[in-house]
Amino acid sequence: MRALTRLILPMVVVTALASGCGAFDPRLVVNGGSGTDGPDAEVTLHDTVAHRPYSLGGWDMCLDRPGSATITGIELIRPYNDIVLQAFSSRPHTGPMLGNAEKPLTDLGFPARSPAVTTVCEESSLHTELALQYAKTGDASAGAEGVRITYISAGRRRTVDFNLRVLLCAPGDTERCRETYEELRTRSDDD
Repeated sequence: MRALTRLILPMVVVTALASGCGAFDPRLVVNGGSGTDGPDAEVTLHDTVAHRPYSLGGWDMCLDRPGSATITGIELIRPYNDIVLQAFSSRPHTGPMLGNAEKPLTDLGFPARSPAVTTVCEESSLHTELALQYAKTGDASAGAEGVRITYISAGRRRTVDFNLRVLLCAPGDTERCRETYEELRTRSDDD
């Protein structure tokens, strides 16, 4: 029995210590948020047409502690109508941030493959800029309530939600587009 205890006890201690290590992995923080849900942001683009890229940027990303995080995917949260996320990228924030443009991200100087985020939020004011390239596949107004960012940090897969409401309004549909947006906003605020 003692031999069994000597064998099992070290395995239990190692397992307990290893299982708690994930709490110290660097977490990705978007736009100064908490690392679990970033603050709300809203973008409405008018007179958008199908199959044209609409690139948006200017959101800071950083880590809550030293390390690195590599973004592996971004998906839309509660998309409606025919909105799609065509691409995402990031770059070190060393100059003016993107804002918005009707061009692909690669034409705007963003790398096709995002570099790892390594900047610690509290150590530098120069963070990493997140940029997203949206489009819609139909003529109607379309939108999404946010994006879910998937990343790898210290070998672990993590996600962070960024509550970025994007609305791509069809030409001549500004009033109805705004009403749809307000209706969706009210409905999501009640959830």
